Amino acid sequence: MSHLLLFGYFGAGNFGDEWTLAAFLKGLRQIGLKSQKVFVISRDKERTEAEHGVKAITRNWRSIFSKLSDCQYLVGCGGSLLQDVTSFRSLTFYCLLIWSAKLKGKKVALLGQGLGPLKRQLSKLLAKRVINACDLVTFREQDSFHFAQKIGCDIENCFVTSDITFAWDEFPNLKPTSSIAVNLRPVKERWERENVVKALKRIVREGEEILLLPLQPNLDEIALQPLSKIPSSKWHRYKTWRDGLVGIASCNFLLAMRLHALIAACMLAVPFVGLNYDPKVANILGKIEGKQILPLSASESEISSAIEIVRSQVKNLAERFHQFVSTQKVAALQNFELLAEKLLN
Repeated sequence: MSHLLLFGYFGAGNFGDEWTLAAFLKGLRQIGLKSQKVFVISRDKERTEAEHGVKAITRNWRSIFSKLSDCQYLVGCGGSLLQDVTSFRSLTFYCLLIWSAKLKGKKVALLGQGLGPLKRQLSKLLAKRVINACDLVTFREQDSFHFAQKIGCDIENCFVTSDITFAWDEFPNLKPTSSIAVNLRPVKERWERENVVKALKRIVREGEEILLLPLQPNLDEIALQPLSKIPSSKWHRYKTWRDGLVGIASCNFLLAMRLHALIAACMLAVPFVGLNYDPKVANILGKIEGKQILPLSASESEISSAIEIVRSQVKNLAERFHQFVSTQKVAALQNFELLAEKLLN
């Protein structure tokens, strides 16, 4: 039996990353790759094993080197792993992990990736060398692929697919309540969060609730705290990533920053407005309708106006969402087809 070691930002409770992991594991099963025994590098081994029914190892080099010796394949799954905005340290960790695997003669793939932002010249050099070392790289949108070309990557083993979560097909069957779900997250840039508060106060309708939707424990609660002062607001319980899907499925409108909250809204046909805190949001979702993606600098009037415009187009949105999601799903499944063809054959 071939062993596969999987890495990403897993075990921290982040909605998008945990959903990506679940979609990857399900995708392996759906295309018949049942002979692969998967181990996941996790920040919380017990949590990952409990939530995903998969074997996990702790995120330290001793455990990783030990498991690398047993595995034939190393796969980086989803997200923007090669970036230096969160920290340069995380970029170097992933680079060292990939090079360690190659030195041990393992095959390496990066699937459903966003590339960047890379602010340092050294970061671009590291990303270029690590991409060139991989046996397969799939990017979740064209911009990342073009960026890889720009920094001089050899693109022979690089392909454009889409985000792995677009392959997911298990959603809560809920009747939406009269609520606007709101997801905010911390960012390093200064921005007027009060504009969101004022916009929501302006557009909230009688009998409508503001559902505060944290999608990563602790961090998002801090960002959402100012909105808790709105009289009609209430908190959504978030313990596992599936609670995130439940929250989005239960609302009739979503205002969100996190990419995977907006992807879930597309797949659930929930009208939304996104705040573009990171280029990946517009790169992936801007194709649907540009007016639905606002810059972080958007004013109170711009936010409230965008929400009202989208609300007036609800009947037309469902078809646009369906077409977009159908295309993205076909591309998402290519991640697994390429993995089987290029790596696991």
